[in-house]
Amino acid sequence: MQEKIEGLQFWEKERFKNRSIKIQFGDEVDTIPVPDDVVGDFCNSEITEFPVPVYLGNALCQKCFQKIKEDIKKEKKDGL
Repeated sequence: MQEKIEGLQFWEKERFKNRSIKIQFGDEVDTIPVPDDVVGDFCNSEITEFPVPVYLGNALCQKCFQKIKEDIKKEKKDGL
């Protein structure tokens, strides 16, 4: 059984479609479309396996996901 990690979600490919960023300049709000390609937020690697682990809003490639899991496990062991 996999240990539950607070702040971790798994997103399907559809969740990454039709996204945009809203930027406010004074009273004006600009909307910038975001490409549907999925890249890791920490390493910028292209992600092609779904569902994608998303930790605290950050999409993770498998390498970064493993590192995060190791870090969390170590913190819990050390009592941090």
